[in-house]
Amino acid sequence: MADHRPSPEAARWFDVLGATCAIIRERSLNMSPAERARNLGKGAGGDVTAGIDRMAEDELLTALRRFHHDHGQRMTLLSEELGVMEIGGGGFPMVVADPIDGSNNAKRGTPVFCTAVAVATGPTMGDVWLGMVADHGSGEVFTAERGVGAWLNGVPLEPPKRPDRLLLVGVEGGSPARLVAAVEYLAGRVIRVRSIGSMALTLVWSATGRTDGMLGLSAARSVDVAAAQLIATELGCLVGLPTPEELDETPLDLASRRRVTACPTRELLDVLVEALGKAG
Repeated sequence: MADHRPSPEAARWFDVLGATCAIIRERSLNMSPAERARNLGKGAGGDVTAGIDRMAEDELLTALRRFHHDHGQRMTLLSEELGVMEIGGGGFPMVVADPIDGSNNAKRGTPVFCTAVAVATGPTMGDVWLGMVADHGSGEVFTAERGVGAWLNGVPLEPPKRPDRLLLVGVEGGSPARLVAAVEYLAGRVIRVRSIGSMALTLVWSATGRTDGMLGLSAARSVDVAAAQLIATELGCLVGLPTPEELDETPLDLASRRRVTACPTRELLDVLVEALGKAG
């Protein structure tokens, strides 16, 4: 296993974000179902903001403001619930956050949801420098630094063995009609499909060998995938929006929506892209 470590600057960000995610996990476990699911209106991304979403975003915002106060770190926050907020005068880096990815799971008490946070040096997906996906069900924390590597709970990750075929594919974000159309095409090409209800975790799992690929049937925002796509690409996984050629130029905003695919090999990724076309 390679002995790669995050740079000092990356480690500083990981400390701040990791401590915040630990607080979010602890608080989420202590919230009642009614508190988690409380409807607080629509967020900037257009989805309903639940109590657990607001709690997680408030904790993240508090931590970033403290980071600015203690270290003079200026930044811009792009978050699913509040939209764009300048901290310390704004500018780059941009912190791109989905405070709770898998909100429907979290609201119902299903332990498959996460906090996904990316740090970018510019306005596009290709500028994402750091990524963290903290799984609040398992306690696992996936991180990555561009050009350096990826880690699970601080331990370096290596790319998994490349699959020869699609034995198990994670499928997210589709209406029953789209799901049926996609699965009909995949019959004979894929052995099993799974849907866990978290775009970021499904993407990370496809990069770490827990599945052989990912198919996102509904259009995702940059906050949904910014952190996870860096973890995936650092592990040699191809991430498409919906093809890899579109990844780097995709803007980091709340307006753009893209369907996501991921797989370690181009030949198998093309199967998933074709399934998107069949799903409409």
